[in-house]
Amino acid sequence: MDEETVTKYIERSQSLVEASPQMDEQNTRARLIDPFIRDVLGWDFYSTSIEMEYSVQMGSSKKKVDYALFADGSPAVFVEAKGCDTTISESHADQLRSYMRQEWVDWGLLTNGRSFLVFRLKKDGDRPDVELLRRMELADLTANDWLLAALSKESIQSGASTEIYERVERRRQAINALSDGKSEIAEAIRKTVVDRVGEVVSQPAESLSKTFVDDLISELESDQNDGRDTASNSTPSETVSGHGKETETVDSSDAYVVKIADQMESTSFSDDSQADLMGTVVDHLIREHDLIDAYAPLPYVPGKKIAILNDEPTHPSGEDMRLYRAAGGGYYVYTSLNKGDKKRHLTDFADACGVDISFDGDW
Repeated sequence: MDEETVTKYIERSQSLVEASPQMDEQNTRARLIDPFIRDVLGWDFYSTSIEMEYSVQMGSSKKKVDYALFADGSPAVFVEAKGCDTTISESHADQLRSYMRQEWVDWGLLTNGRSFLVFRLKKDGDRPDVELLRRMELADLTANDWLLAALSKESIQSGASTEIYERVERRRQAINALSDGKSEIAEAIRKTVVDRVGEVVSQPAESLSKTFVDDLISELESDQNDGRDTASNSTPSETVSGHGKETETVDSSDAYVVKIADQMESTSFSDDSQADLMGTVVDHLIREHDLIDAYAPLPYVPGKKIAILNDEPTHPSGEDMRLYRAAGGGYYVYTSLNKGDKKRHLTDFADACGVDISFDGDW
């Protein structure tokens, strides 16, 4: 998946949405969804690999799927399009699920040009089921490049999309097993170390074994996004007030929540865009916790080429940041990162400022 192509698509589409947020379905398809299928996913509209208004027999009536993308002469992806002026609902998702089950189509995409919901047919058991793999917002497409790769023409027609799904599914199952059995796994690690080394290491091994399991979960999440259902509802979270500060309520029905806390107070931020939320949190750390002082002189380059934090939207090579957010005082944070890397850098920033950070919602 070409990151530059995805980034250009995001930037152009964001401009179109900002200029016409009430775009109807016809214009949304022409300006946003057709280019996504063609430019980002690599499907050719001038070939037989795409059929528009594909007929699906549903009982005694026929329904139309907006786009059917083909592999080996059969539909492999159904795409249902809505206008920017339409909020995607569960009924829209159920409609796509029914089409996928009826035709045994492996992949589904439901989008209004702002949100992208990806579905996968599960063929276990007597009756196929359709699960929501991921809800992505427009700004977060680059952070989900594995899923874009799975929907690409090349992957669908070569069969690689199934391998991508199975790899991510195995990773998700591993994450769930580690999370559900963290205490037992940590205790087994501690016991193994004690058996090999002796009781003298029992206490530090207990603490470090739990940290190891947490780090392993984070590593699995950052290496390949786990595909959690981000459409599920969550309960509101509240900041913990301190020294007379009012408690601030944050609606964690937004997909992502970050809490920053020091000895005096805590503040929560939420957004349905990972990139926007990262920019907001960095802005807070700059303005309230002297983040820039901790990383001066800029740019902050944790690797060899990419500046994560700078006073201009460029990397050390002079190349422009493809995707970034402006933060307080004329600084810029690079946001073309997957979910795990965003969490890792935000955690590093919080540690540098001497504050605690926690993640909630769909992180």
